[in-house]
Amino acid sequence: MNQGLQRFLARIFVSLTLTVISLNAYASCNAVSPTGTPLNQPYTLKIGLQRLTLECDISAPVILSFTRDHITYSQLYTQDLMSVEALTGSRKAFFIPQGRHTFYLDLSAQVPTPFAPSVQSVAQYQRFSTVHTLTLSGFVGFCLALTLYVGMLGNSVRNMGFYSYSFYILSAAIFFTLQEGLFNIGFEDLSVLNSVHLHLFFVGVTVFAAVRFLDQLLDLKVLLRQWQRNLLLYLSYIALGLAFLQLPFGFNAAVLVNMGFSVVTLLIMAIVLAAAIYAVVRKVHCSRLVLAGLSIVVLAMLARFTLDNISPFLQRYGLIIGITIEAFIFAIATAKKVKKLDEDRLTAYRKASMDTLCSVMNRSGWEGFAKELVDTHKREGGYLTVLFVDVDNFKRINDKYGHNAGDTVLQVIAKIVTNRCREQDAVGRIGGDEFVILSHCFSEGQSQRLAERIIKGLEGRDVKTANCLVPVSASVGVFITSEPSVKLDTLIQQADANMYKAKERRRRKK
Repeated sequence: MNQGLQRFLARIFVSLTLTVISLNAYASCNAVSPTGTPLNQPYTLKIGLQRLTLECDISAPVILSFTRDHITYSQLYTQDLMSVEALTGSRKAFFIPQGRHTFYLDLSAQVPTPFAPSVQSVAQYQRFSTVHTLTLSGFVGFCLALTLYVGMLGNSVRNMGFYSYSFYILSAAIFFTLQEGLFNIGFEDLSVLNSVHLHLFFVGVTVFAAVRFLDQLLDLKVLLRQWQRNLLLYLSYIALGLAFLQLPFGFNAAVLVNMGFSVVTLLIMAIVLAAAIYAVVRKVHCSRLVLAGLSIVVLAMLARFTLDNISPFLQRYGLIIGITIEAFIFAIATAKKVKKLDEDRLTAYRKASMDTLCSVMNRSGWEGFAKELVDTHKREGGYLTVLFVDVDNFKRINDKYGHNAGDTVLQVIAKIVTNRCREQDAVGRIGGDEFVILSHCFSEGQSQRLAERIIKGLEGRDVKTANCLVPVSASVGVFITSEPSVKLDTLIQQADANMYKAKERRRRKK
């Protein structure tokens, strides 16, 4: 065996030896008082201030760390009662040097809470801390992005139900950030961040906002019976009320409130799941997405209690990942819902604003659109062009050829006018045989060309009806102005007056 290979094998042996030493460095670090057990075994803290005596005999430096859930005070002391400076991080952490040491760990817990400190090598702790911080930061950033996105969608439809999604995701992000200690990185000494009251408050707000959002998304007002929907909403108000109720009371009261809150939350989850399944059966819009999102969260909650020995990572972060996936699915569902609402609103608007006979707007719809064009002209300038169209001798057409023939004539006139206008022009039927067009043009020449197209298209022609050919002509009054303060009524009056002048000229020519 050559010397190069020997040196290579020696390095591997040394590396493995150091790794084994590092991994087993905390094997003899025990809590001799009051438990007499290794530190990595869970221990239930009592309410109030208490002291643990730690005996450590380690062969390499380690980091002692633990979560701060419901622990409002924690400090590590040496045997000489000198305080050990804590490391900055989401968990409470202390550096333990190599050798045999006795430490005193003072803790103050608000409620009886499981306490499972971790003793890791410096490299292991750094790796865990980095993964933990990046995971939580990514979750919070994703939630904030969805909060803004859906908030803007809600603003576009002026619907408070979609603002509830933003509150739901934001509250969930704050809760998990508090629970996982991310705020402690920047606010090390702010003990209220670990308060059971604050955690319960954001859980209550999260549950309430989720119910309000799902009520809107699944159309529970239509889907469920009134008492069923009211039961769900009342339970959400109870959850929110309990969240506020426990704030001013002591820790014992908070524990009782938490028990009641747990029952209410389970009832809400059961009703929401049942409603989502029923919505899928009834083929409610987006119900499949909602059920998928809820199912993922339920599975993540179950995994939190069953994956401890299978996948510690999923056991710890499974619920956060589940909430992230659910939030993304709900955002997709919200976007689809907003799109459907916009389409329904546009359909309803068109139905209400369109003439039942001709494919143009009725008087009400035309006036609304025309006012928008007048406002645009005031802001941007240009020219307003108004054309008032009146079918010549329309009463005679009805009397001679019948009302069905008259309806066909009106439909043909509307089609001619529409084909010669732009999509952004307002075309409407405001009377029996009267049509009006309003166009915002950027030059007088553009306005004149529009008027010429309409007039030429409505020159005398024969309209084919079911039984005969009907000779049809129309008089067009044109009014063009660049006056920015002109009113809509004035525009119509001027065009109407010009239409009568055009009609009179046509009579004289005959």
